[in-house]
Amino acid sequence: MGILIKAPTRRSSPGLQIAAPVAASGDTRSALHIREVVRITGLRREQLYMWQRRYGFPHPARDGFGDRVYPPDQVARLKVIKQLLSEGWRAGAVVPLAEPALQSMLGIAVAAPAPLPGEIETAVTLLGEHRVGELQNHLSKLLVGQGLRRFLEQTLIPLNEAVHERVVRGEMQNFQELRFADLAQRLLRDVTRLVRPTRDARQILLATPPNDPNQLGLAILELLLFTEGINCLTLGSGVPPQEVAGAARAYKVCLAILLFDRGISGKIAGQEIRSLRAALPPELPLVVSGRAVNLLAKPIPDVRTAADFSSVMVAMRELGAVGGVAQVPQRA
Repeated sequence: MGILIKAPTRRSSPGLQIAAPVAASGDTRSALHIREVVRITGLRREQLYMWQRRYGFPHPARDGFGDRVYPPDQVARLKVIKQLLSEGWRAGAVVPLAEPALQSMLGIAVAAPAPLPGEIETAVTLLGEHRVGELQNHLSKLLVGQGLRRFLEQTLIPLNEAVHERVVRGEMQNFQELRFADLAQRLLRDVTRLVRPTRDARQILLATPPNDPNQLGLAILELLLFTEGINCLTLGSGVPPQEVAGAARAYKVCLAILLFDRGISGKIAGQEIRSLRAALPPELPLVVSGRAVNLLAKPIPDVRTAADFSSVMVAMRELGAVGGVAQVPQRA
């Protein structure tokens, strides 16, 4: 036998007193019902539902009737996201960001992608047409033909950025970038087994900040450093400054590298860098690499910047962090 549960009703009958709805989580007296959020922001309900599932934002409360209600700060953030979407940004590039990062991106044009070399254009086309098997074969042939160092610097790094730019512009979907990143990282894992630093190689720490979840960029930089005989402690992408500093102390690394490569303003990059510099031990050198270093308004004390891998290596040599030569096992 089923149990009949009477749901709350929004209509009141004569003589019937209904208590005011009580929020399922927190005070929602100033929160807006989802229908109001849709009207004010111009976003669709389906977008809000999808973003909540995929990115963890927005995260509405529930009123006494079980309906979604959104606090004012989330509504304000949704308005900024809507504005950025109208300026050409892709949802996956802006929805996960905090409001200060979003505000700094307003008015920044989403530039048209620059023409690509033939091999990279072919790879982008294969990915765009979902021909992943052919893309894997194409990249494997380029790796063999170009050699590891040239393949990483001249093919995989610009290809990674080209794919991301097309996702930001809405020309590719997020799942295509995720598929490409998985394919590329599996290719790199196969190569990494053949490249290992010497035992006495000094250890450095690699990470990206919270607003730059570029896991593939980290994997590329790690492998490039391996080829130079450098042992890497990679924390992963999107790591808060306090965690980077804690790992640096615990593992006694000789240097920390922070990689900034994705859609982020110079203002936000500067804030992230200063926060990490303050959290790290004063004597530990910090090198910041990636495209965002070109957006910094002015140098940051006790921080070395390096726009590309060659500049990273120059900084590491000057800081005395390079030691050992990579060993590649010889085939019998």
